Amino acid sequence: MPLLISSVARRTTLLTAVLCLSLVTAACGKGDDKKAPSQVAVKVNGEEVSVHQVDLMLRRQAANVPAGQQDAAARRVIEALVDQEITAQAARKDKLDQDPRVVQMMEAAKRDVLARVYLERLSDKVTEPSSDEIDRYYDSHPNLFSQRRLYSLQETTVALPADNVAALKAKLEATTSVDKLNEVLRAESVRFSSRQTSISAEDVPLGLLDQLAALKEGQSIVQVREGAGRVLTLISAQLSPIAPAPAKRLIASYLINDRKRTTLQHGVKALREQAKIEYQGRYAELVNAAASAPAAPAEAPPAASAP
Repeated sequence: MPLLISSVARRTTLLTAVLCLSLVTAACGKGDDKKAPSQVAVKVNGEEVSVHQVDLMLRRQAANVPAGQQDAAARRVIEALVDQEITAQAARKDKLDQDPRVVQMMEAAKRDVLARVYLERLSDKVTEPSSDEIDRYYDSHPNLFSQRRLYSLQETTVALPADNVAALKAKLEATTSVDKLNEVLRAESVRFSSRQTSISAEDVPLGLLDQLAALKEGQSIVQVREGAGRVLTLISAQLSPIAPAPAKRLIASYLINDRKRTTLQHGVKALREQAKIEYQGRYAELVNAAASAPAAPAEAPPAASAP
């Protein structure tokens, strides 16, 4: 029974993966002539599933298909498409394609696919970073690469008094050990809890990493947000550099992904500026309220998304 359940679960996951594909191809294929025999992968009750649909699904899975298992992957895809076509035909027979909720879901799926394809086209235009750009990134971020460290920290969460935040922050940052930090907190009668943690440089937000790298053992950084504080006290730091060759491969990947992210943000922003957007009813109130609210403090991009 567990094997049967596992098989059904895998088949269901694959069926879900092909759903958007079938919605779009069905919408785009209305009125098309029947496919040539060489383009047909399988016929289900006379309805044709094309080789192109199978190939598209295989391309999407290519990165997860081990070498030598392409035929097995192709069999899984074609059987999933057969199951999906059978169930789609049953749904049409029961007139589910005319159900308002189903129509809404199909339109949402089409909109999602079209948006994704447009963004992919924008991404494809992004150029690879040059070797000079990669070298500059490596040299300008020694704490991530040549001077990378593994940090052992005490993380202390503090309930800061609203009338004494700046003074208490200064006292905490002036301490030189975990014991002295705890003494100050007890003397100030504030609630706090502590835990020890280990973290590598790439898991530290970039805006915080340089501050952390500059600490001596026992020193602390205090972060304040909405009446609460987080104190990071350095217990120890171990040098663990990344050699230039692997570092530069990571940098190249990070820079291209960052460039794509920026390109997509600018592309969507440009489309918004050209569009006529009219929020209605309560949604207009929600958007206006959000626009008038004070902006949240910007956080540094996480180094986990960097190399």
